[in-house]
Amino acid sequence: MSRTAADPPIALVLLDIDGVLTAGEGKPLDLDLLATLAGMNRRARADPRRPAVTLCSGRPAPYVEVLQQGIDGHMPAIFENGAGLYVPQPYGFFPHPRLQGVGLLPEVRTAIERGLVDRGLAFIQPGKIYSLTLFATDPSQTRLLREWTLEALGPLAKEVQLVYSSSCLNVLPPGVDKGQGASFLSERTRIPLQAMLAVGDSDVDLPLLDAVGHSAAPSNAEAGVRNSADFVADRPTADAVRDILTHYGLLR
Repeated sequence: MSRTAADPPIALVLLDIDGVLTAGEGKPLDLDLLATLAGMNRRARADPRRPAVTLCSGRPAPYVEVLQQGIDGHMPAIFENGAGLYVPQPYGFFPHPRLQGVGLLPEVRTAIERGLVDRGLAFIQPGKIYSLTLFATDPSQTRLLREWTLEALGPLAKEVQLVYSSSCLNVLPPGVDKGQGASFLSERTRIPLQAMLAVGDSDVDLPLLDAVGHSAAPSNAEAGVRNSADFVADRPTADAVRDILTHYGLLR
C-alpha cells in the first residue's frame, strides 16, 4: 500500500505468531514479551489513542484465542490466514464473508489424506475449519509438499491456493489471504489499514504486509518478505518484535 505523510498514526499492531511472536511449532513462548504486549493492550484500553496489539496467524482459532488471552488482547484477531476473525467481546468467531460460512472442500481434504497422509509423506495440522496446513513427515522434504499436493489434487488444484509458510504448506480457499483478513479486521474495528503495522516472516504474510500502512519483518524472515517490508530488524522472532516496536516509537 502506498503511504503518505498524511497517513494516520499507528493504532493497531498485527503480529504473526510462528516465526515472529514465537520461534515456531513446539518452541517455548517468550513470556516477558507477552507481558510487554499485554501492558500495551491495557494502556490502549485505558487510552484509545495508544496502539493496541493483536494477532494475524495461520493457526486455528483456539490457538489464536489462547495467545490473545496471553497478551490481554481486546481487539479481534485473524486466524487461518485470513479465513476468519476471533472476537473477544462480544465473544465469537466469524468466517470471512467470501467463505459464506463453508469450510474447505471435503474432496480436497480427502485427496490430500489419500495422496500424502496415508502414504506417510505428510500430516495435517489439526483444528482448522476453512483451510489445511501440511507438514512434511521429514522436515527436509518441506519444499516437496507443493509438488506432492498438486499431484494428489489433480483437477481439484484449481479450487485452492497453495502458499508456503516457513515450515509448512498452506492449502487455502481461493481469494482469501491475510491481506483480505486485514481488510475484514479493518471493517470490524473501523481502524483504517493505513493505521496498522503488520509484522510477518514468510510468503503467506506478503498480502498482509502489502495491505497495511506500515510493515516490518524479523531477521529470520524469507528474502521476499525482507524485501517487501518497510523495516527489517537485525534480530529474529521475539527480539525482533521488541526492536520493531522500539523503531516505531511504540515501546518505551
